[in-house]
Amino acid sequence: MAPVRVRSLAFRTDLMVLRLAGGELEDAEDHLVVRAPLNPGFYWGNFILLAGAAPVEDASRWLQTFRRAFPGARHVAIGWDRSSERGASRLGPLVAAGLQLTRDRALLTERISSPRRPPAAIEVRRLAGEDDWGKFQELTVACWSAEAAPKYQAARQADYRRMEATGRAAFFGAFWQEGLVSGCGIVSGRGGTARFQHVQTHPGHRRQGLASAVLVTASRHAVTHLGARRLVIVADPGGPAIRLYRELGFRPAGSQLQLTYTPEVAGATPG
Repeated sequence: MAPVRVRSLAFRTDLMVLRLAGGELEDAEDHLVVRAPLNPGFYWGNFILLAGAAPVEDASRWLQTFRRAFPGARHVAIGWDRSSERGASRLGPLVAAGLQLTRDRALLTERISSPRRPPAAIEVRRLAGEDDWGKFQELTVACWSAEAAPKYQAARQADYRRMEATGRAAFFGAFWQEGLVSGCGIVSGRGGTARFQHVQTHPGHRRQGLASAVLVTASRHAVTHLGARRLVIVADPGGPAIRLYRELGFRPAGSQLQLTYTPEVAGATPG
């Protein structure tokens, strides 16, 4: 079962989303094992989350713990459940062992208001039917070079559709000339907290207010139909998206510390 106290808002909402997609959580007292059996290629669906008080300096122990939990995995993904970056230097041994540390920022708001309107030719609406989901996949390829991992992307889209089937999630898009140029999902837990997912805008259609329009539409749906009272999004603090989110009314609500090794990155296997 899931631990009763996960401090990080980012990880707490990650777990909420993963469970709706069919994920499995195993409480091991000082860490949590998270599995996505329907998408083994999803690195941050198959990871261990260390408790805030866990001895994170013991790199050997945690690498062995991960390998026991995921014996066939080529990646390593270890999160640390902290609400801030204080003490992040303690992760030095895991970084020295070959893992890359990323520090994302959770952002929170109760209401989104868009600072600008999208072009009049844009239609913003919920995805409906196979054609729309096909366009959503095409948009993902355009934004993230998803052709490099087609099995993962197909499984991830299946995750999104399973979430929708629970009645706790919805995905939206900005359509232009029969194509999908921006999109996102919103997933709501039963406690009134909703988490945005997979926010993306086609590289040729950025800086036009499209992501804002999609986020606003999704947030209104979450409040009106999913009982959401708090809206959460997670972003790279050094990336371009976080400025937009702040313009929409989001405020900082803690950090997310993640350590990753992936087979796509050159270098020795961590150990």
